[in-house]
Amino acid sequence: MKGDFERYLAAKATVDDRALDRRVLERAREGLNAESTPRVLEAGAGTGAFLRRVLGWEAVPDCTYVAVDTDPALLATARDRVVSRARDEGFEASVVDPGPEETDVDRSLERTEATTVAALSLRGPARIDVRLVAGDAVAVAEAGEWDWLVAQAFVDLLTPDAVGRLVSGVRRGGGVYFPITFDGGTAFVPEHPADAPVLDAYHATMADPPDRLGATAGRRLLALLPERGIELDAVGGSDWVVTPHDGAYPADEDYFLEVVVDTVADAVRGRVASETVESWLDARQGERAERQLRFVARNLDLYGHRA
Repeated sequence: MKGDFERYLAAKATVDDRALDRRVLERAREGLNAESTPRVLEAGAGTGAFLRRVLGWEAVPDCTYVAVDTDPALLATARDRVVSRARDEGFEASVVDPGPEETDVDRSLERTEATTVAALSLRGPARIDVRLVAGDAVAVAEAGEWDWLVAQAFVDLLTPDAVGRLVSGVRRGGGVYFPITFDGGTAFVPEHPADAPVLDAYHATMADPPDRLGATAGRRLLALLPERGIELDAVGGSDWVVTPHDGAYPADEDYFLEVVVDTVADAVRGRVASETVESWLDARQGERAERQLRFVARNLDLYGHRA
């Protein structure tokens, strides 16, 4: 992906917040709050955006929250942003040493090649022990027994086998929440003559390697999760929609669009004629600069529990 990735993740936060299906989100929150001191695993945590969202909920249970990503630099940013957000929400927040008295979660992490980048103690509206972990989320999931699993905008990158392994670590009755899961629709307005070849080629890149869920991950999970022992409790649409208002894009969504357009063009170079790609790219970035470009991406939110 082109551009500043951390800035992109921050810029898409407002897009995600609008997109989340409120009914599915509420069902997921009910599932989490029904647990007693749950062990929570987040796969593909990035800079901690989802954990920061949780800290703003009206009710949050005491819990251990393990946030896994492959990039230690993103987790270092997550450490600072989570501490800041927690303090804003009335927590006493500090970076701590896990100490000699390891929990079951810490022992499960030792069984993997994952590395704890930081441990946080959040005390206030709830007691939350956070582990920010660099490693393979699927391996971490398999090594533990989790009460609640969340993976936002992540499982389209996985194979069906990896999804099965990911959810296998959730205990019976535990919750599985996959918000903002891509489901095969990308559109820009106004239309451009090159939209069909460019976007078809872009979706095709998501099947590389060919066995991962890719561009139709959302609908494929509708069948795959029940096959892997997950009973679906709520499913809803969570489309990204970016459009200008009063001559401007909200927040930093201009940058979000800039990166999306560049990423699409970069992905299809070598698959679509170069003159077609460059014509499409110039037109789209020009429309964005003039605050005329609108963007929609089809996603699904899914929540279920291990039967």
